[in-house]
Formats: sequence, C-alpha cells, structure tokens
Amino acid sequence: MKKRKDGRYMLRVYLGLDENKRKKFKTVYGKSKAEVKQKESEIRLKFNKGVDVTADQDTYGSWVKRWLAVKKDLLTESQYNTYKSYLKHFAILEDYKLCKLSVADFQEIINELYRYNPNTGKPTAKKSLREFRAVANQVFEFAVENRVVDFNPVKYVKIPQNAPQKARRALTKEEQSWIINTPHRAQLPAMIMLLSGLRLGECLALQWKDIDLVNATIDVHQTLKMQDGKSEVKQGAKTMASVRTVDIPQTLVNFLKSQQNHSPFDFVVTTVHGELMTKTAWNRLWSSYLKDLNLKYGKFAVRPKSKFTPKGVPMVIEPFTAHYLRHTHATNLFYAGYDLLYVQHQLGHTRPETTMNIYTHLVKEKKKGATSKLDAYLEKIG
Repeated sequence: MKKRKDGRYMLRVYLGLDENKRKKFKTVYGKSKAEVKQKESEIRLKFNKGVDVTADQDTYGSWVKRWLAVKKDLLTESQYNTYKSYLKHFAILEDYKLCKLSVADFQEIINELYRYNPNTGKPTAKKSLREFRAVANQVFEFAVENRVVDFNPVKYVKIPQNAPQKARRALTKEEQSWIINTPHRAQLPAMIMLLSGLRLGECLALQWKDIDLVNATIDVHQTLKMQDGKSEVKQGAKTMASVRTVDIPQTLVNFLKSQQNHSPFDFVVTTVHGELMTKTAWNRLWSSYLKDLNLKYGKFAVRPKSKFTPKGVPMVIEPFTAHYLRHTHATNLFYAGYDLLYVQHQLGHTRPETTMNIYTHLVKEKKKGATSKLDAYLEKIG
C-alpha cells in the first residue's frame, strides 16, 4: 500500500495471470488504509466468485448494445425493434457504470412510466410495464452470465399494483362472421388463425403437406421470419412447446377443401407471385383486407361506392391485427368448455401460467357458474 501525493492511499490487488501469462492487477484507492482494505476485500470476494472485476468501468449502455447485437440474429425484425424500443425507456441510465446501478434506479423509471407514458400521454398499462422490466432484466442477466456483475437489480423491481390493466379483445361473433363470409386473398390466413390459433409466423410458414384434412389437424413445426425485407422459413417454432399438432374444426376443414389444388410442398399463404410473404407484402394485404371489410360492413351515413375514392374512406369498423384472431380462437375454446391444459397445447404455450395470465379475465367469467355445477353434482350424490 502506498500513500499518494494527494493524500489518498493506493493498493494494487493481484488477480493472477492473463492469457499471455502476464500478471493482472486491479488498483483501488481510498482516503484511509481501512477504506482501501475494505475495497480490496470486496474485489477479492467478487474475484473468487468468478466476477470480472476489471469490468467495473463498463456502462449499462455498453451491455445494452452487446445484448442487442446477440439478439439481432435470434429474433425477428419486429421483435428486435420492439425490444429496442422498450430499452429506450431506460436510456437515461446508459452512461452509468453497470456495477453501480441499484434497484431504486430502475424502480424510479418504472414508477414514472406508471404515472405517465410520454408516448401516449396516459398511465402505462401493467402488461407494458412488465414487458419493459423483462427486457431490462434480460440485459442484466446477460451481464451476470458473462461474470461482469454478480447482482441483478432489475429482478427486484416491483410493478405498481394500481397500474391499469389493458385486456386483450376478442372479435365479436359479428366480426368473426365477416371473416368467414367475405372472400379476399387474406381470408385464407385469417380463417386459419381464427380457427386454429396459429401465430402469424406459423401460419405463413405452413405448407399444404402440414394440413391433414382427414384427421382435421395441422402440424406446426416451422415459422416464417420476416426481417430486413427478406423472408426465411426456419425449422422449429417460438419455443419447444410451439412445435405441436393442433386440432381444427370442420368449418376450417370445409373451407380448406374448397381451395384450389396445390402441390403438398407449396406454401399455403403466398404473395400474388407465389413467393414467401415479406413484412411489406403482408402489411399491404392486411390493410387491403380491413378496407374491404370496412367498406362492406361499416355503418356509414352514406356508403362509399369504392374503397379507392379520392378523399379516402374513413375507417368506421375497429381495426384488428392477426394476433386478435389467435386470441379470439383461445376465447372460443374457453367458452366452448375446453380445459386450460388443452388450450395451452393448442396455443403452444410452454407454461400453463402463460395461458392463465393472458386469459385470466375469461377464467373469472367462467367461474361465475362453477358453484351451480357443484351444487348439481352434490344433488346427484344426495
């Protein structure tokens, strides 16, 4: 230990040899010998746990960039951009040292977003807050796995109990009838997602050989990744549980039978040129579909003659995305009396908790009549 000219004490802590057999040191400073000794003990404790104590100057922002770089090849373009946008909420912390960040630093940001979301001007929904926290948590877990820090403060951040709940909406029976009864190029994928619960990527990767019209099933084993204007079919699905065989109702069987003959290896949903869907092609197709539904079923004071009128046609029906169809399928299964585990398998969720968390409001509604069923059963016993 040495005393510097500025009055502080300095100590070089030996950390062994590097890959080139050269000695490694970590220098600590303090106003007193006791403070330096305390810092030395902390370094040795972390070092013995396998933590890279030479990375204590790494910023939170540098690990955000490293995590995003790893995720870029593992996610779809849409997922990657979504995660990137979530992390922007914590951008104020990017210049801070990773090892110095505390639970309070992240909790304060979550609490502020709970009170006011700058993107919407309203309080942030509980589901969104959980997603923001989950992505920041992944960044810190990535740093922990790389032995840069041994503590993840985001893990202990709490979501305010009074944060507003944003319930997912299922399509009404009337809206479902629009899909079933309105011919359009997008009707084919819409029918599949509505009546089988497939994700959009799973639907767009389907080949005719995956559909068994005799046994009324669809084999889900690949997904379409749409990224940077390109599309690629990848084997496997979102999770191991997503590789599954789903049941389909006779309504969908009959609809698929009515389609023109195809080669078993042809993709079910393609562009007009028979190519794989790109993100741009899908967005155009879906936009055209909603405009047709709006023109046909929208309640206008004066119905336009065409969706191509110069001034445009106002959207009077509530727009919906492809994911609404998957949620609607799950809702229909619940109301049809299927149990939670069946719905979990049909949707390809890894854990039953995921299914329960998403559709908990449906379970609450079904519970209203549960006691009457028990009473009827007990009457039979008596």
